[in-house]
Amino acid sequence: MKFMSLLLSCLILSAAVFAGGCLSNTPTSDTEMDMIPFGSEKEMQTYFETVYQPDYSYRSGISISGEAQPVPETANPSPRPPSDSSATPTTPAMPNVPASPEAPADGSGSIDRVSETNVQVAGVDEADLVKTDGNTIYYTPQNYYVYNLTAVNDSYGGMYYNYETYPSTFVIDALPPETAAVLSNIGMTGELYLINNTLVAVSYQDISAYNVTNPAAPVMIWHQDLDGYYVESRLIDGKLYLVAQNYSAVYPVIYMGNPIPYTDYYHPVGPVTTRPATDSTYFVSQINVGNGTFEKTIALIGSPSSTVVYSSLDNLYLTNYYYPDETAISMKFITEYGNDYFPSDIMAKIGRIVDNPDLSENVKYTAVSETIYDYMNTLSSEERSNLYNEYDQAYSIYLEEYIKNSESTLISKINLTNFTVITGTVPGLINNQFSMDEYDSNLRVATTVGNYWRLSDDRSSGVYVLDEKMKTIGNLSGLAPGERIYSARFVDDRLYMVTYKQVDPFFVIDVSNPNKPSVLGELKLPGYSTYLQPINDTLVLGLGYTDNGQMKLSLFDVTNVSAPIELSSYVFTNTYGSEALYDHHAFLWDPEYNVLVLPTYEHAYIMEIKNNNISMKKDDVHKESSVIRSIYINNYLYTFSNKEVHILDQNTWDLVKVISIPQPTYPYSSYPYPYYGKPVPDMPANTPTTAASPPPVSAVPVK
Repeated sequence: MKFMSLLLSCLILSAAVFAGGCLSNTPTSDTEMDMIPFGSEKEMQTYFETVYQPDYSYRSGISISGEAQPVPETANPSPRPPSDSSATPTTPAMPNVPASPEAPADGSGSIDRVSETNVQVAGVDEADLVKTDGNTIYYTPQNYYVYNLTAVNDSYGGMYYNYETYPSTFVIDALPPETAAVLSNIGMTGELYLINNTLVAVSYQDISAYNVTNPAAPVMIWHQDLDGYYVESRLIDGKLYLVAQNYSAVYPVIYMGNPIPYTDYYHPVGPVTTRPATDSTYFVSQINVGNGTFEKTIALIGSPSSTVVYSSLDNLYLTNYYYPDETAISMKFITEYGNDYFPSDIMAKIGRIVDNPDLSENVKYTAVSETIYDYMNTLSSEERSNLYNEYDQAYSIYLEEYIKNSESTLISKINLTNFTVITGTVPGLINNQFSMDEYDSNLRVATTVGNYWRLSDDRSSGVYVLDEKMKTIGNLSGLAPGERIYSARFVDDRLYMVTYKQVDPFFVIDVSNPNKPSVLGELKLPGYSTYLQPINDTLVLGLGYTDNGQMKLSLFDVTNVSAPIELSSYVFTNTYGSEALYDHHAFLWDPEYNVLVLPTYEHAYIMEIKNNNISMKKDDVHKESSVIRSIYINNYLYTFSNKEVHILDQNTWDLVKVISIPQPTYPYSSYPYPYYGKPVPDMPANTPTTAASPPPVSAVPVK
């Protein structure tokens, strides 16, 4: 009866999938994985009506061994704050002009050096919480300020407060450090870009630009509400490229007031035995920073569970993970090998079902399950058991091999000049943007195979090189069996990569020959690094964890590429986290003073890398507020938390100035906290008792 119960469970599951919605991707043949535009408006409309429906259901095979388990998907990224809150801003890259550590900033406004935003690709700016031109700093703390405060009577005779909140970007006069102070604030915010005298703020649901020619009085130039949610952006040669996401696009698809033509809407296709992640539409746009118009837009279907964004100077890349469809695989097995297990009349009936063009794939799966179920009912218990064992052994081998060869990532390459799209595929799953790198017109990619739950014990990693037409021209597979990639960093002809399960293999990989990448050397250590930062040609910093979960900073020497070594390490015994572990914008390296600044809760740890050793130079402690960013201007270090900005003299490491960030004042109670039969306490003096709005900023809306 075991086989019968398994088959019945599978039949029920197949029927449930059929009732719950159509397949996310229903190709009719074993087509290659691709991202293609629709061929007509009718085709696009049909797709949205019959195919494009978020579908998270796990699809087991028609007959498999053991209980079906869900396919684990990467958790959706944590939602950014709403449109009137701060997202994760960035600073435009500024040229580093080397200055002597002994040369003091005289306060005259001359700027010898300014830190850049820590970005992946030189010349491709990324948004961050802090931007500066050296004279003025624009900073977005994670504070929310109260407005529209009202006292409300409840039905029990008590009272409570209702209010709304808004974030704020603070404009700080940076020089001279001794008199640095807040000049003004902007009542809207987001991830920041600074282009000459224009400050752009991209939040979760809107984007704004401000004229900051007079930093003491910023003026809004334009504002746009986004159709969807902000995902990523890049600034290249003064042009802003934005990726937004919409979970519930419907036909006709309208984005920023304009319909997306079928020729500009791309959807994934692929073999019937795989399923791409297809629960969201991603809009890629070029925006005119001067007036806020969306000059170019295309749309691609993907999913936050697998979409990674990477940009070079010339191209932007989006990924889409394809995972095995076990029901389709089991159907394929039955049609290919069913004659070995079932009578000819049963196989003939199955063949008629499979070949019927009027039946959907889900109806076919259900009908085949019913046919096999009815046949099994005609067998004795012994016959069923023997058939089950024979079938299951053969199918398990088939399934494992099929899954190994079907787990893939489709990479869409978008030309930033004409917005044309071409695609390529690589085995496995891509970890993050640092696992991709464009070099000499080739795309180098590091992936982990074995992310599907059935293969979690059979993981390995690989490196793949795709040419400018996105065809694979070189690969290196089978690295670090049983482990997955935690960090990767391409630097010219090398790849530094860390995998982990129980120990941390730090790989040095040669990618100088795109046709034949090879391992130069590796080092095995306990723990792992989540972020790698080369600081010169032979030294690499790795930030991550020990094997018992403590935060660790490692200094790797790759002078001898065949035998890399860990020169020094520093274990932070009193902390377990830093924003720099998962956001590279929080990682500040100052090559002039050979120091790394790590924000960790209320601390800015200033770590000196000197004489092949890591030591703590300074612990800059903020008052009851987590440090989130740091920059340097001339010979001064600025560290930022929600409550304060600290300025330190890098020649002495003395604290020169503390700038207080205005803090929000909340009422003593907020909804729903009534005062039953008691008077409402007095509100703080600086809290408005009538409707108020965020700080007014003159605006010219964009139509």
